[in-house]
Amino acid sequence: MKKAKTAFLKRFGEIRDLPSLPSIVTKVNEMLNDPNTTNDSLSRVIEKDQAIVFKMLQLVNSAFFGLREKISATNEAAIILGFDAIRNIVVSLSTFNVLNHLFEHKTCDHFKVDRFWRHSIGVAVLSRYLADQARVGDPEKCFVCGLLHDMGKLMLAYYFPDDFIRVVEKARKENLIYLEAEKKTLPVCHSEVGYFIIKKWGIPPHLANTIYSHHAIQPGATFFDESVIVNVADGIINSYYPDFLNNNTSPGNLKYAYFDPHARKRLNVWIESVPKWMPQVDPLIRDAWTFFL
Repeated sequence: MKKAKTAFLKRFGEIRDLPSLPSIVTKVNEMLNDPNTTNDSLSRVIEKDQAIVFKMLQLVNSAFFGLREKISATNEAAIILGFDAIRNIVVSLSTFNVLNHLFEHKTCDHFKVDRFWRHSIGVAVLSRYLADQARVGDPEKCFVCGLLHDMGKLMLAYYFPDDFIRVVEKARKENLIYLEAEKKTLPVCHSEVGYFIIKKWGIPPHLANTIYSHHAIQPGATFFDESVIVNVADGIINSYYPDFLNNNTSPGNLKYAYFDPHARKRLNVWIESVPKWMPQVDPLIRDAWTFFL
């Protein structure tokens, strides 16, 4: 099994046209590891990419952040939100753009990129909400982890569509959730593929590790809280909105197969009370859909 997993991931390592993240992501990560970085020096680097600046200011001024005063400059955003939040916003926007461009000129009947992003954005928004309200994990980190948690599926669908189609067809035929079908079909799961790619991009370890473990939570790990949040958000979004792959859910009814046992134990009170608080989150999710899509 280990050999099969290694061989499968090696195929991704041999991809010649694997996209790269913009240099701004690498530079921002480097600067935030430097204790001498200031708001002004960070802002000057980010402002070299005006497209990112425009989207970043749009995002921080949206209802999603709920700030009382409008932010009009990058250095203001850094002061009010903090360096980590700015890094996570830059990573989120940059990665979204890179991954979204993959499917601009490619179609796949089994993978609808707009529905993929609706799911991912929903998980991102809900992850931030749960982290903030339950005081588990860092809300901004949870947002970007939620946005990128399923990027392994997108990579599979784009680079190895035959393998991806086999998983989807098995899920539909046997009425399985995607993860169950994947485990029966492939030597790796999408979280491992996502981890493999994101490590190649040099994304901060807490993001890579959360993507890796959101379906196999490891108690005691430094990224345990973020993994719990993303797993619960993923399960709720899959239960409350039509499953973007095999449509075997009944929206509004929790499907417990989506939740890791450790996540259920930690956040069961939030899982069981979804009907009470979900109406507060749904408008935020729909606003985020409008912003990103």
